[in-house]
Amino acid sequence: MKPSKKQSGPKILASPKKTSDQTTKHPSRIPRDQEESANYHHGNLREEVLEHSRKVLEKTGVSSLSLRDIAGDLGVSHTAPYRHFPKKMDLLQALVAEGFRELASAMKLAWDHSEDPLAKIRKAGEEYIYLLLNNPRRTELMFGGEIYVSGDNLSDELRECGNEAYMGMFRIVEYGQNQLVLKKSVPTATLMMSFWSGVHGFAVLNERKWKSIQSSEEEKLSFQNEVSQILEIMIEGTRL
Repeated sequence: MKPSKKQSGPKILASPKKTSDQTTKHPSRIPRDQEESANYHHGNLREEVLEHSRKVLEKTGVSSLSLRDIAGDLGVSHTAPYRHFPKKMDLLQALVAEGFRELASAMKLAWDHSEDPLAKIRKAGEEYIYLLLNNPRRTELMFGGEIYVSGDNLSDELRECGNEAYMGMFRIVEYGQNQLVLKKSVPTATLMMSFWSGVHGFAVLNERKWKSIQSSEEEKLSFQNEVSQILEIMIEGTRL
């Protein structure tokens, strides 16, 4: 991947100084530069931008993400988000890193779930499926799409989070092999990819169904049973 040229966010022009006459006429008016400075320090702005961007991404897709629009939604200066994300690609990479961070946490949860190798991999499958179903547009960015074809270098944060998530899954499959429960004749990475592809494909194919049954507890329970059955079929194919 070719390194991208450095791009800087929009320049922030200093507000013109108020004349003494203007100050006298408007004694209660906050100078524009002070007002913008206050807007830049709007709480925990980076996290707020990420959280709001995630909602916009899932609701209307990546093409609808605009740092200027997000600033308006959050009630801050339209240039404020650029202090944290100089360009849109920086925001997308941060969203993807957040996704991999959550996936790594899910794999840690699966690892701690049980000492039984099959229970670990079953839990890992469940966690992955529901994480994707609840964040489908972000998952698309995580495993394909704009950030990998843009020409921009991947951030260190994104690389680190992605590797942590990958190794979380790898560790679970490797444990199953070492416990002589999963196939040893297949390389760990290949066996993991087989299982990973299966759960990913199932979640992608059932995204619409998952959305359509949210108002029915009975249908959600039926879907959960289907997930359990699918995972048993996948695990059976990886066993010794």
